[in-house]
Amino acid sequence: MFGIRYAKANSSTYLIQYRNGQPVREGAGLAFFYFAPSASLVSIPLESVDVPFMFSEVSSDFQEITLQGQVTYRVVDPKLLASLMNFTVKPDGSYVSEDPGKLPQRVVNAVQVQLRAGLQGQRLQSLLSASEGLVAAVREGLRQPDGLPSLGLELVSLAVLAIKPTPDTARALEATVREQILKEADDALYRRRNSAIEQERAVKENELNTEIAV
Repeated sequence: MFGIRYAKANSSTYLIQYRNGQPVREGAGLAFFYFAPSASLVSIPLESVDVPFMFSEVSSDFQEITLQGQVTYRVVDPKLLASLMNFTVKPDGSYVSEDPGKLPQRVVNAVQVQLRAGLQGQRLQSLLSASEGLVAAVREGLRQPDGLPSLGLELVSLAVLAIKPTPDTARALEATVREQILKEADDALYRRRNSAIEQERAVKENELNTEIAV
């Protein structure tokens, strides 16, 4: 019959059928016939999505750093997401808007907001030596009601894979570390020499005491 179409989704796709602006059927993995002239379909993927990110930020001691990592999320409230972004599909299955392609960037923006907040009060060297606290703070922020849940999303994982200073700062840090290593080596050599002198003095005193006793 003219206007009758068939829709089928796999188990990782959530379909919502609207008729005259009202939802009449929804769920994951649905298959059904519908009357196209009075219906619209919304298709939302439920699989987890991996999104890499790279930001340039500034530490509390005004050092520029580059943060690289990956965030993984998934849709847990498709109806909420559908109310915020347009996931309506055409008869050929393609989306009518660019909103689905913009969702990963919205997630990355949320990550950047939380990272920027987490960097407050963090000095460069503490970030380079122990970033676990920063990652934990960002995860916690993304899981708050005004974070990813406000989009109908759930945070699956977050990893900060690298925190890098600028090349000039990195060279300065390397020079500082080298100087510290050399100083520690000199201190160790000084301690060994002092120990050898003390041992030699003790031996001579012992020999002298022996001669006096004889």
